Amino acid sequence: MKKLLVLLFLAVCLAAQPAQAAKKKAHTQSGEQSPAVPDTVEVPGKVLTEPNAFHGVKWGTPMAAVPDLKLEERDGQAAYATVPGVVYRIGDAFLANVVYAFCQDKFAAVMVEYKGRKAHDSIKKFLVAKYTAPVEVAGNPDSLGWPIGNVLIRMEFSADKDAGALSYFYQPLYAPCSGGEEKAKQ
Repeated sequence: MKKLLVLLFLAVCLAAQPAQAAKKKAHTQSGEQSPAVPDTVEVPGKVLTEPNAFHGVKWGTPMAAVPDLKLEERDGQAAYATVPGVVYRIGDAFLANVVYAFCQDKFAAVMVEYKGRKAHDSIKKFLVAKYTAPVEVAGNPDSLGWPIGNVLIRMEFSADKDAGALSYFYQPLYAPCSGGEEKAKQ
């Protein structure tokens, strides 16, 4: 479980680095200062507000404050928990195996699974309507990301398994438990 969340986070970070580097280079060459990461992102026609929660649980919420959580695994500063018997839905798709990730006892990420291409398309349609068109990771239309402020939404579908995963990472809180800070120091 932890390895899947870490792998998804690292894959998205690696995929996002070239785009961020190109933006930074363009700003530096034009003499502009690199802007700080805003809480909102402007796209043609709308301003996107970074998601501050997942299904009502706000980023940074202590684990003990989330009702009915069942601890599944603890690994150093990270803890992974589920809420047995709860059915989640995004768009017309039902989600299974919802795993909440806590870093230093603060809600920092969530991963859910879904079955079928129809569910994948429904979730994608919902996210596109709410935010904007996603970024394809490595040119794969079934590997998508929405970097919105400090939140990274990641969606991955496997046609072979006819199943997918949707993850939200609140990067300021998730980074210490993902190994991202250790790699940055090296």
